[in-house]
Amino acid sequence: MANRHQEVAEKVVEAFKELLSEQAREQISDRQFDELALIVREALSEELENAVEIAEDMVKRLRAQVERPELEL
Repeated sequence: MANRHQEVAEKVVEAFKELLSEQAREQISDRQFDELALIVREALSEELENAVEIAEDMVKRLRAQVERPELEL
């Protein structure tokens, strides 16, 4: 998944660069663009972790409902 995050982060940074004027791009160093990519990767990882937590919680809830005996049968 890290490679996928890297790819997405690079696309985001490239898209951001395209929004900037030539003068603005010259003011931002490659290191700063790399830092931006790192920030994007970290944000993606956090969101993925949140999604996993939500999915795990849903699985727990579903299992709890399945394990309950149906008294109405």
